Amino acid sequence: MRDTPGTGLRQRCGTSHYRPVPTLRIATLNTWKNEGGLPRRLDVIVRGLQALGPDIVLLQEVFRAPDVGIDVARVLASALGLTHAYAPARAKPRLWHGHPTASDSGLAILVRGTLAETLRLELPTTEAGGERIALFARVSIDGTMGIVASIHLAHLRGDGDVRRAQLAAVLAHPWWHDTAADFRALGGDANAPLESPELAWLRTHPSLHVTGVSDPHRATHPLPPRPDRDGRTIDHLWSLAPPGHTPARRLACGVALDAPIDTIWPSDHAAAWADLAVSSAHSDPLASRC
Repeated sequence: MRDTPGTGLRQRCGTSHYRPVPTLRIATLNTWKNEGGLPRRLDVIVRGLQALGPDIVLLQEVFRAPDVGIDVARVLASALGLTHAYAPARAKPRLWHGHPTASDSGLAILVRGTLAETLRLELPTTEAGGERIALFARVSIDGTMGIVASIHLAHLRGDGDVRRAQLAAVLAHPWWHDTAADFRALGGDANAPLESPELAWLRTHPSLHVTGVSDPHRATHPLPPRPDRDGRTIDHLWSLAPPGHTPARRLACGVALDAPIDTIWPSDHAAAWADLAVSSAHSDPLASRC
């Protein structure tokens, strides 16, 4: 297993034995748009992700304001030495240094490898909930081929049926059934815990095997913790496979960027991460489970 001793930035919910199979680390993080002093936060996000060392990063609420030269996805990808794709969403004026600035808050995927193809998928929504999308990518990392998608689901209280419709639209996309893929992973800010009906439904999806691979027990939002509001685990990662195939197996999982770095909180969400075995040796009985 890959690890970064002494960083204090990742927490595991399992251990693992040596496995002679390719392992990929995937993480998801809501980067909190332009809130909370973004210029300072960008530096600590970079430091936290460098310590985590992911091969794939799924990002939500990714701030971009071209008129003032701000592109968070590009900044993070450049600092981490990763390839990136960005899909704009939720365009509106937002404050930048006190001035309303044209911007969007989209999704991004960062990869240590190649992005062979990307796709922006419009999701069903409501007028109150606003625009929602998914960003898909076909990726290649050291010869391992995969399909990944980043999502940010409806956030309003009582939007469970909307979130389920959004998930159904994402899982209905034909890319998940590409049998050439070595792994398939979905993740992001679902705005719901795993026990919610809309997420529990994933375990019984009629045409895909969907397995949760992130830590279901560590709260990811809100940060910093608030005494008047219970923390919730709403940022998730899933491994998927079509019938006749086995989802990539989780080796370890945890949360990161869940504490201040030099007194600065990276985001109002923690990052959820998982290590996945992506070879045909998925049935290795030594694999640990979170």
